[in-house]
Amino acid sequence: MKRLVWLLALLAAPLNAEVTVWAVSGGVRVNPVTGKLIEARPDIHPDYPAGDFRQGNSIWDAATRTVSLKAARNEFVAFQVIVETTEPIDGVDIQPVALEHESGARLEGRNVRIFKEWYVRVRRPSTGYEATSLGPAWYPDALMPYRKARLNTGFPFSIPDLYNNIPNQRNHALWIDIYVPYEREQAPPGRYEGLVKITWKGGEAAIRVRLDVWDFALPHERHLPGDIWNGSIRRMPPDEELLYYQMARRHRFLPLVYAYRPKLTVSGTKVTIDWTEYDRRISRYLDGSAFTDAYGYWGPGYGLPVTHMMLPFDIEKGGNRSRAWPIPVPEGGRTPEYEAVWRETARQVKEHLDSRPAWRRVMKVAFLNGLDESYNEEAYEKMLYYGRLLHEALGRGWFKYRIDGGYSAEAMEKLAAEVDLWVCHTVAFDIDTVERFRKRGVETWFYGPMIYEQRRNSGCGSNTFLDLDLLVNRAIGWVGWKYRAGWVEWEFDWNAFAAWYEAENFKEPRRIFNGSGQLIYRGAVMGYREPIASIRLKAQRRGLQDYEYFWLLAQATGSREEADRLVNRVVYKQPFGKRAMFDTEIWKNNPELWDQVRIAAGERIARALAGERR
Repeated sequence: MKRLVWLLALLAAPLNAEVTVWAVSGGVRVNPVTGKLIEARPDIHPDYPAGDFRQGNSIWDAATRTVSLKAARNEFVAFQVIVETTEPIDGVDIQPVALEHESGARLEGRNVRIFKEWYVRVRRPSTGYEATSLGPAWYPDALMPYRKARLNTGFPFSIPDLYNNIPNQRNHALWIDIYVPYEREQAPPGRYEGLVKITWKGGEAAIRVRLDVWDFALPHERHLPGDIWNGSIRRMPPDEELLYYQMARRHRFLPLVYAYRPKLTVSGTKVTIDWTEYDRRISRYLDGSAFTDAYGYWGPGYGLPVTHMMLPFDIEKGGNRSRAWPIPVPEGGRTPEYEAVWRETARQVKEHLDSRPAWRRVMKVAFLNGLDESYNEEAYEKMLYYGRLLHEALGRGWFKYRIDGGYSAEAMEKLAAEVDLWVCHTVAFDIDTVERFRKRGVETWFYGPMIYEQRRNSGCGSNTFLDLDLLVNRAIGWVGWKYRAGWVEWEFDWNAFAAWYEAENFKEPRRIFNGSGQLIYRGAVMGYREPIASIRLKAQRRGLQDYEYFWLLAQATGSREEADRLVNRVVYKQPFGKRAMFDTEIWKNNPELWDQVRIAAGERIARALAGERR
């Protein structure tokens, strides 16, 4: 019935529908019904974006119909094209985009990718964010790569879109990703220009794109340590898994997979490990070949191995003994034979992972998921016991023994003797406490919500919610710089099949979350043979790239001072810890200011490096 109504509407539509094409940055989202910015909510934050974005914004000038961008090499920049109509239209399409430099160099093909945005309906705020949620609306999120399709899930498409089924839809957004290659000869500094041409049945429009490229590149290496915990991709076929690793690399994060395990046989205290399948599965990530032409990779981090990996050790939890590796505790308790198996297994693990030079460069992490976020004396005793056991077997410095949780200072006083890496929940990430344990050699990363509107927010390890503004994703890089700390998130593929049609992907009797732990959609739902990135993932990429700007600025000037000053202009409070509870004004809320600061950092880096070259 809906299809029939849609067809009748198109047949009845006048051929002279008034169509407007305009543009916004990747830092905001446009409501497909009203045409207003979803983030334009001064009732939540007075400094949210304001004004008529159709006429002009940080990247768009309606008078000249021009999008203006700035980038370094080895960087992605993005913008959105909004096609807005007064009446239903069909046959909306876009020509491939090419940007040309005066030298003849061109950015095109895989370096300029077009995506059609897919909308998901948020019906109610995520639990705990009733005051700062941007509220019910159709949110653009999944980014479907350009393809000519027989069905209108691809191009050309209609407004209203036949398959998204948005009542009274009046506009549709397209996302354009531009990657500037790392090599200077492929992307010489200066201005690149080109046209974005949009057509539809009965009309067409064009906007100009102007990209200025600075004479420096973002590093291939990631200088902000961290990862996103994942439990799903190791269950995928290897070829599909590879695409997720490569998508993560292009978005400057590491999927930390728990846990790849080799085949293990234990007889008494004799341990036999078969590494064949294990090596076949993950060696390409440990030596970096997964991120080369040999596997179809291009982009940042080319040829580099993963920064760190999870070792396969774990213990039982509750009645689940099958999760333990190498073996669970015997029914009568720990025995010398039990410890001997752990030590011998650890010896063989170390020997194998040291057998190839490339593998030795990857940081190893031991984490016991059976003790995750455990807050009692029995758990603390186990953490210390296994920490000592593994340190004795593997050697201090060969790996990092990691615990995750918002542990009190009193608990950490006990645990610091064995803990190398404390992934601290943001609710407990008090900077004074963190600094105290850093001085004792404990590395600290943060995870959890970026803003605590209310105390019950502390129960969630994700800050990826659809109905929060995109700055909570972008802020990871900025807060990581401010705190000199790494970061962790929980999941990027949670309930990713159903998420195409249901925003509330996390439901419990007393709480619901929209888009929790879900930054990547399963492409198979829409007939794609690849994972599908979200706008929230792009916002996170923007923040992680911003971090590299701050790192480069510190390198170019010989000090963190300028970068600190720029970051503190935006993130002007300490976001985490008990003192931040209930405070929702911890940074500036207009993404255009964040863009201005990023550009200011780029200009300063370019000047400093130009001085060095002279």
